[in-house]
Amino acid sequence: MTSLSRLGAAIALVLLAACMTRPARDPAPVAALAAELKNTRGDVLVIGHRGCWETAPENSLAAIEACIALGVDMVELDVQRSADGALVLMHDLTVDRTTNSRGAVADLSAAQIAGMRLRAGAGGADRPLTDQAPPSLRQALEAARGRILVNIDAKADVYADVSSLLVNMGMADQVLMKMPAAPNDPRLRASPLMRQAHFMPVIVERVGHGPLADLLPGYDDMAPVAYEIVFENRPYFEAGAAALRASGRRVWVNTLQPFHAAGHTDAAALADPDAHWGRLVSEGVSMIQTDAPGALIAYLCARRYRTRCPNQAGP
Repeated sequence: MTSLSRLGAAIALVLLAACMTRPARDPAPVAALAAELKNTRGDVLVIGHRGCWETAPENSLAAIEACIALGVDMVELDVQRSADGALVLMHDLTVDRTTNSRGAVADLSAAQIAGMRLRAGAGGADRPLTDQAPPSLRQALEAARGRILVNIDAKADVYADVSSLLVNMGMADQVLMKMPAAPNDPRLRASPLMRQAHFMPVIVERVGHGPLADLLPGYDDMAPVAYEIVFENRPYFEAGAAALRASGRRVWVNTLQPFHAAGHTDAAALADPDAHWGRLVSEGVSMIQTDAPGALIAYLCARRYRTRCPNQAGP
């Protein structure tokens, strides 16, 4: 177990103890969670990055189950295409880090990938093999059906294939699609997926792109439910905070690496959650993607930023 996992687990246990004063309640049905995406005054939503991989391999069926068990609102899954056109879960361009095999995903067949075994947690040559195989996107969606929202992070141009699959499975309303694209990017207008599923543009702070507030109106006709903001400098986010609040949409921030949110990382938040997770929430962030979902849920519940809490019936 990594130091982040150990510290996160310890903080989660402490904070959960403060919440365990009421009888347990069932997780919110996925339809209610989907409606919650459009409720900017609702709970702060927690997204499990690559699934909940502290106790399961990343991007695995077990990682989805772990998120459901924790009460996570949404699971983020990375999708690529195999050599024979199948949609599979894998973050890297190769299978080297997370499996017992080697090679580029695009050069391997779906059968070859399904025959591999995933390494524990975030992978690496020193991590033990598990009984989990890299799943197809269809398998992952079936595991999530009616139980947890799904955010698909396309690691290749798979939008048309994902669109067909979601329509075929009748699951478009359970999925949040995102794309790092400017408002005038033709890919946004050409992809039916961005209108069939819930949509969220990814806005990355870049020199020459102008203020954040100036970009938001360009997405209005696509009716996004949220904006994902990636910023290395706090002034960029702070200057756009009022416009984000006025937009009536949720604000998604990643607390994964320092460049995602000006140094507000899970590692820093586990040491001082008020200075990082708490500060982001106070500034209007209402969706947080994290590698420490249990600790984040416990913190949000202890601070009453959530009503859907373990062993807690409500506020």
